[in-house]
Amino acid sequence: MYKEYKHNPPHLFLADTKYFITTSTLGRYKYLGTKEAKDAILHYLVKTINHFNWILEDWVILDNHLHLMMTAPEDATNLPELMHNITRFSANWLSKHGVKKIERQYFHNYWDTCITYERSYYCRLNYIWNNPVKHGYVEYPEDWEYGSYFYRIRELENDTHKIMNNYPIDRIHVEDDF
Repeated sequence: MYKEYKHNPPHLFLADTKYFITTSTLGRYKYLGTKEAKDAILHYLVKTINHFNWILEDWVILDNHLHLMMTAPEDATNLPELMHNITRFSANWLSKHGVKKIERQYFHNYWDTCITYERSYYCRLNYIWNNPVKHGYVEYPEDWEYGSYFYRIRELENDTHKIMNNYPIDRIHVEDDF
C-alpha cells in the first residue's frame, strides 16, 4: 500500500520488507546528547519495535538523529504508529529529565526507504555503521557504543568487515545533513 500525507513524506507499506528509517530532532538540536538520553531512546526503540512485531536489525543513535534498519511484519501499515510511539515516549523522557524544548516539539519527522535489493541493503548497513564517523563522533565505527556495529563487530568481525569493504556508501543518497 502507498499512502500520501499532507504534511509528511509519502510512505510505501510492504510486508516482510526491510526498511531503512531516519528520524531527527526538530531544528537538529542535540536533545539526545547524553548517555542517559541515548540509553532511554534505545530502550523505547526496542520495546516499541517488539510491540509492533517489527524486527530491529541495525541502528545508530546520535545527538540529533538516528538511523534504523528494520524488517516489517505481515502488516507494515503500523509503521507511522510505531514511529509516533518511539518519538512520543522519547519526548516524554526528555521532558521528565529536564531537557528543554527549543521549538514546539522535540522530534521532526521520519523518512523511510523500502529496501528491494541486496546491494542497497548492505550499503545502508554500512552507512548506519559509519554514521558516527561521518559526523565526527569517533574515528572508528566500533568505538561508538550507541550503534549496533559496536556489538556486531565483537560477534561477527569477519562478516562486518566484508560488508564494509564490499558495499561502499559513496553512491547512496541519504537525507542526513545533521
